[in-house]
Amino acid sequence: MPNRNKYLKIFFKEAQEHLEAVQKGLLTLEKEPANRALLRDLMRNAHTLKGSAKLVGLEEISAVAHQMEDLFEEVERGRKEADAGVIDLLLKGSDAIARLIAAQINNEEPPFDVDKFVLAFGRGEITPDLLERKAEEQKGGGEETVRANVKTLDNLINRLGELIINKKRFEDKIVRLKGLCGRTADPVFAPALQGFQRDLEEDVLYLDYLVQELHGDAMALRMLPLHTITDGFERMVRDLSREQGKLIDFRVTGAQTEMDRVLLEALKPMILHILRNAVDHGIEPLEERLVAGKPPKGGIEISARLEGGGVRLDIRDDGRGIDPQMVKEAALRKGLIGREDAAAMDDSDALYLILEEGFSTRDFITDTSGRGIGMGVVKKNMERMKGHLTIASEIGRFTEFTLQLPLTLSVMEALLVLCGGECYAVPLSYVQETIKIRSEDITTVGGKEAISLRGVTVPLVSLSALLGLPDGKTLSKSGKITALVVALRGQCLACTVDASLESSEIVVKNLGNQLKNVTFVFGATILGNGDPALILNVPDIFARAEGGASTGFRTMIEERQGKREKGHILVVDDSITTRTMERSILANHGYRVEIAVSGEDALEKVAGKRFDLVISDVMMPGISGFELTRRLRTMDDYRDVPVIIVSSLATDEDKRQAMDSGAQAYIVKGTFDQGTLLNTVKAFIG
Repeated sequence: MPNRNKYLKIFFKEAQEHLEAVQKGLLTLEKEPANRALLRDLMRNAHTLKGSAKLVGLEEISAVAHQMEDLFEEVERGRKEADAGVIDLLLKGSDAIARLIAAQINNEEPPFDVDKFVLAFGRGEITPDLLERKAEEQKGGGEETVRANVKTLDNLINRLGELIINKKRFEDKIVRLKGLCGRTADPVFAPALQGFQRDLEEDVLYLDYLVQELHGDAMALRMLPLHTITDGFERMVRDLSREQGKLIDFRVTGAQTEMDRVLLEALKPMILHILRNAVDHGIEPLEERLVAGKPPKGGIEISARLEGGGVRLDIRDDGRGIDPQMVKEAALRKGLIGREDAAAMDDSDALYLILEEGFSTRDFITDTSGRGIGMGVVKKNMERMKGHLTIASEIGRFTEFTLQLPLTLSVMEALLVLCGGECYAVPLSYVQETIKIRSEDITTVGGKEAISLRGVTVPLVSLSALLGLPDGKTLSKSGKITALVVALRGQCLACTVDASLESSEIVVKNLGNQLKNVTFVFGATILGNGDPALILNVPDIFARAEGGASTGFRTMIEERQGKREKGHILVVDDSITTRTMERSILANHGYRVEIAVSGEDALEKVAGKRFDLVISDVMMPGISGFELTRRLRTMDDYRDVPVIIVSSLATDEDKRQAMDSGAQAYIVKGTFDQGTLLNTVKAFIG
């Protein structure tokens, strides 16, 4: 046949469309056996497959399609019912054709004995040994062209990401240009520079518009509807439920909801694991459902919708639910938790133990479950996709998994924070808010620091300490610390940072294979100034924070506030030894101290500011301590300010003169000690 390869490509494409229609139609026919129009459509699909395959010389495919067409005809004439057995046979026929087509595309031999299969199909007895390998293992080589196109599209999106980064660099340079314009005083040059700045701002604004439009168009090409992965789930649920003798109605709503192809590929195995668990663990056998007063047929539903700039998927079954106590016992048997942890854990937290690697409630391993790896895959993939997973369940009623995912991972909104002198990006989907914390806001729970946020106790950790960075414990001018509140699976964590900078759209860059297992980060981005910034992996932060130590922030704040709140003292003494010792004692206990070397020097200092207390010697060059005190008492700001006289003079007359001049205390240097001075100061100003 001339140009046979050309016609084969046309046939493969046509056959794929017919097979998809047959697979989907058979599952509908099983629910609607009286749908004659659907039956005729399916018969027509099989007939077209038979004729087209024969035309291009694919006799094996034509033979299987012929058998399917004959069976459809028997059902159409009423000789056979479209019952579960007939539907099973026809589905296996379509699987066989799909495998034969895949073998042809890959230039391989047929993966099974076609003659034996055709004979067995005619008898209605397809045994497992006739199909040695699962259909999922056959990957059609015809997808190679599609893969090449997808790779090109991915490269295009990566280039657009670079364009976004460079656009941000332009914006950063405009800010610098504004600063230059403000500092330029030349009457000729300044207007020209400012005009250039305005023109450049308009150009960058238009560039931003074009980049956003281009990126949106490119992403639209990579967006695919959810049904591209869910169409095959109904068949899987049907086959698995029949193996277990269960009746299950499976539904998908919102199947047209679109997501990035990369996310869909990662999402498929996650949904498969959840569905397998729903069939195996969730939906009860018929007898158990009837005893519980439930409908004989169980229900599993996937619903999808756009929410909060991303996609929300709910996977719900109306089965027996998850028993938290049983989960705890299974986790104890597997050594995943200790008895004290199990006793302290509430029921809602216990549900998440099923996500731990190695968890299983089964002691016997089957093809469906018992290996303890399924839900661990879900957890890891959700973390890799930067999504949220929540679990809700009620014993005897339902189990529901809610997956909240971004639309794409190539570009995301992130909050930029400063921590340990470095800039980091935190995906905005995890961020609840940023807050300022005072010392009185911090409490201690179980030996660890926490804060109360709208009535909820939230653990407080130092992000710098978790990341292994130098922890400077930065306070704002108001004496507060900045904290970032992040959320994961309904739990919140307050992480102290040096500063919260801004939220920004960032382009996600992979770290490369050599860094793919690095904890705390999952990627990087380039900032507007050209500097790189790591993107933090919030689930890793939560995992490390569970064993984190107290931040020590409360003690630090109180110490610094104590120093700031204690009094401002003026020490007046001509002896360098005395004034140095007094200043050292007072400063070490949180007081702010200034020095004057004479009475005249003291009067100059009090003229410009108000001190809370004055400590003065008596015998000094110029005016004495007594005279200094009398002059202070004539000033409005110092009429009531306490004055302590510290002198080597020890007679009663000296003490009387101190009182007459207006001093409140008299300490003799010969009996002077640190405690006496501090106690006297505290008595006046605390």
